Order: sequence, then structure tokens, then C-alpha cells
Amino acid sequence: MITAFFLWGCTPTSAPTESVTNTADNVLNGLLDVSSSTTPGNAGYNSTGVDAFTRSNYACLKIEMAQGDGEHIRALATLLAVPLEKHDLFFSLVQENFSSLYPTPQTPPGIMLTRLYQTMDSADLFYP
Repeated sequence: MITAFFLWGCTPTSAPTESVTNTADNVLNGLLDVSSSTTPGNAGYNSTGVDAFTRSNYACLKIEMAQGDGEHIRALATLLAVPLEKHDLFFSLVQENFSSLYPTPQTPPGIMLTRLYQTMDSADLFYP
């Protein structure tokens, strides 16, 4: 009997680096979007880029937030201007607060982001 094992990722790719390249492109595009506004009181991250990135990668972000790690959540931390030395704290924070970030299976991206901003503010992730 032959048993096949399938590894399910967020997005199947034809090349191993395609997903990483696409994520990096999304981060770069978000960071370079100078026409966007920033969220008052936070570190001046690009809220339009964050919103677009979150909508485009929502399913993967949800999985990675539950796991506390992954390429999309790392890109999100960068877009949110979380200082590099606080990335591990950010990953732990989203994993620990997953049920409040996603109170229902149908929680839309905007609600999740609002809850994420509140969680990050209370954890003082925006300031080194």
C-alpha cells in the first residue's frame, strides 16, 4: 500500500521561493505607499499598506497567528513597524490573544486589525 502525505501551505507555489518573494513584494509595496495615512498614536506605520496586506493574506495570517510564527506574520510585524527586537514578543502576543483577535470564525479583517492595534498598544509594542 502506498501512502501519500500532503503538506498544505497557505498558497501552493510552483517554486519554493515564489511565496517568500511575493510576501517580500507585498511588504515593500506597503512600506513604499507614501500616499497612505498613519494611525494616530502609533509608530507611524502605513495603515493603508497594513490593511491591503491583511486583506490579501488574511487566511494565512489567521493560521500563522494561531501558530505564533510564519512568513506572513513576520511581514505584518514589519509593516506595523514593530521594532525588530520586539518581533518575538509580537508573535507571542498574537498567539496568546488569538481568541480575542478572532472572536468568531467569520471575524472580518478590519475587526481583527482594530483588536490587534488595541492589543499592541496595551503591550507597548510600538516603542523601543
